[in-house]
Amino acid sequence: MNTVPINKYLYTGIRLGICCIIACLIFGCSSDTDAPAIEEGLKTVNNTDLYTKKIGNGPPVIIVHGGPLLDHSYLLPALSPLAEKHTLLFYDQRLSGRSAGEVDSADISIDAFVEDIEALRRSFGFSEVHLLGHSWGGFLAMQYALRYPENLRSLALLNSLPASYDTWQKEEAVLAQRQTRADSIARLSILQSDMFTNDQPRAIELLLKLAFQKQFANPGLVDSLSFYIPADYTTRSRQFARLMPELVAYDLSKGLQTLSVPTLVVYGDTEPAAGFSGLEMKHLLPNANLIVLENSGHFPFIEHPEKCREMLAEFWEMR
Repeated sequence: MNTVPINKYLYTGIRLGICCIIACLIFGCSSDTDAPAIEEGLKTVNNTDLYTKKIGNGPPVIIVHGGPLLDHSYLLPALSPLAEKHTLLFYDQRLSGRSAGEVDSADISIDAFVEDIEALRRSFGFSEVHLLGHSWGGFLAMQYALRYPENLRSLALLNSLPASYDTWQKEEAVLAQRQTRADSIARLSILQSDMFTNDQPRAIELLLKLAFQKQFANPGLVDSLSFYIPADYTTRSRQFARLMPELVAYDLSKGLQTLSVPTLVVYGDTEPAAGFSGLEMKHLLPNANLIVLENSGHFPFIEHPEKCREMLAEFWEMR
């Protein structure tokens, strides 16, 4: 996903109803057929409020979305069916989605993002968890695994940022070559529009989808991406920019070589990372299984949702 702040790079029902209650009384309600319970709201952790959504029952899975500055909603359609056998905890990272939009500058660091995962694990009373991270979320998941390996049953890295900044830049260079003149014109048109000038979320959505289109094997599926974009997205972006010096310097290579947590690494065969990060992760992680999905890009759970669910369910079942 590899988005960065706009200013720098731009990138349950409310109620059941009487009829439903009567139906349950007459016909009975089977726990096998009921939809998984949903618990959602704000959690105060580490000097900020994080929006969380817990679905289902069973062994817990904490899901870390990509971005930065996106939210969990683009992952819901494909992953929520896994709540039949697992407790899925989705959340919006600090400064992201429905979470608090203003954070003290001292609390904007990689360390804070990682400690949020640990705080949520403790807050929900989970012991060992499966941890899943997509793209930027994979970077945070790796950081968490290196710091708290004893809390993990497994680690799943879907289309993760690579182990080092240098490798990330190689992948970004290949993606940049895919951009056409038409893409540049379309991007400039959005940036010069009243929508963007007036900070309308629709402008940000269009810019994101324009960037992500090149990261699909089937570009037409980009419209399947669904985001919650707050009205103050650009302000949040400026706050997030404080994290950039840390990102320029990162290298997790040595640490990953000591990580014994069972790890699933997934990339799509059409994304540059398959040839860079995929091979690198396979080499670095001593207990990793690399899967490169055919006819897939950076969002395999959108292009091949059933295959991804089967893959994850099988991986978690073994742990």
